Amino acid sequence: MKELPRPNGRARCIDNRIRANTAWATLTEDEVDLFNRRVLCREYTPGETIFMEGDICNGLYFVEGGLVGIRKVDIDGQSALVRLAAKGDTLGYRPFLARQCHRAGAEVIEDARICFINSETVREILQNNHDLALQFLQSTAQALGDAEERIYEMAVLNVDTRVIHLLILHHDQWGKHLDDGSVYMTLPITRNDMASMIGAHPDSVSRAIKHLELKGLVTVEGRSVHIKEFEQLADQLHADIEHCH
Repeated sequence: MKELPRPNGRARCIDNRIRANTAWATLTEDEVDLFNRRVLCREYTPGETIFMEGDICNGLYFVEGGLVGIRKVDIDGQSALVRLAAKGDTLGYRPFLARQCHRAGAEVIEDARICFINSETVREILQNNHDLALQFLQSTAQALGDAEERIYEMAVLNVDTRVIHLLILHHDQWGKHLDDGSVYMTLPITRNDMASMIGAHPDSVSRAIKHLELKGLVTVEGRSVHIKEFEQLADQLHADIEHCH
């Protein structure tokens, strides 16, 4: 893990381009300058831990680039992937607002640059920027809604449908649309991680992928997935969900 020099006015961690579509979009120029003066940025490689479940939350982490997995450890000591965080995401705002320890750990999946801003600076900004506090509250509400949706999916949708949903949900992030209407994806996560994210056993995920291959919807080789008819796959997902309502 390599610690980088703190950004100055010319080499910023967070600028208008980076923060445009993030919770930090409401920062004033003075607040951006404060952020950049006090932020500490580091580069991480895959497998490195940013923070662990149970660690004291002493600030927020801004994902300037890369991919991070949010993981929880079960009663058997096994790590389960809960969700993914990508460029522009902020980690730690929920335990920060609740004044709790981290309820899950963060592990790097793809080379990442993470910028840490300490609690004191975050509170200083929030005291004057209520719109940022509202953004964090809205993000928390969205996360709760996503969790409810995930519980619903695990209760009523079969594994085949959950795998389809996962692929469609992340096709823009992981894939490339081709001229023939298909999508070529390179999965950054393992079958075990896929299973964790959709609440299934890894063997069930493998069988679901085989079913999709037999239907001619996808071809899979290792972590490479070719969705032959993306619109057909999306229609299949919509039909499956409607059938469960």
